[in-house]
Amino acid sequence: MRSVKGFTILELMITLVVAAIVLSLAVPSFQRTIANNAVRSTTSDLVSALNAARAESMSSRSLVTVSPVGGDWGNGWTIVHQSSVNSDDAYQLADKVRIRSDIASVIYRPEGGLTAAGSNITICHEDATVDGRRITLSFLGRATVEQIAGGCGA
Repeated sequence: MRSVKGFTILELMITLVVAAIVLSLAVPSFQRTIANNAVRSTTSDLVSALNAARAESMSSRSLVTVSPVGGDWGNGWTIVHQSSVNSDDAYQLADKVRIRSDIASVIYRPEGGLTAAGSNITICHEDATVDGRRITLSFLGRATVEQIAGGCGA
C-alpha cells in the first residue's frame, strides 16, 4: 500500500476557520492599540514643541509663540519666533485625534514663563473609549501630562 503525505481538504478548512476566529478576536484590540498610540504620539509631539519653544525663548531672550494653525488646534500647530515673520516649525495631528482647548496661543517670555497661567490642552481620539491626555501648562511654562481615564467623552 502506498502512503500519501500531505493535508486533507478538511484539515485545511478547519485550520482556516480557527485562524479566522483568532483574527476576529485580535483585530478590535489591535485597532484600540493604534488609537492609543495616536493619542500618545500627538501628545508627545505637542509637549516636545512646547518644550522646544520654551527653551528657544530662554536661549534667544525673545518671545516664542506656539499657535494653532488657522486658529484651530485641530489643524495642527506652529512655533513662531519673535524675530521671524514666518513660522519655523509646523506640526500635524495623528489621524482621528482631536485637540480641545480654549487657549488662542501659548506665548513664552524670555525667562521661559508664560504670559498667561493655568492653561489646559486636551487631546482625545474620535473613539470615546480611548483614554485621552490633558497637558497642563504652569505659569513657569512647564508642561505636565495626565491621562484622562475612560476617554474624553462627547
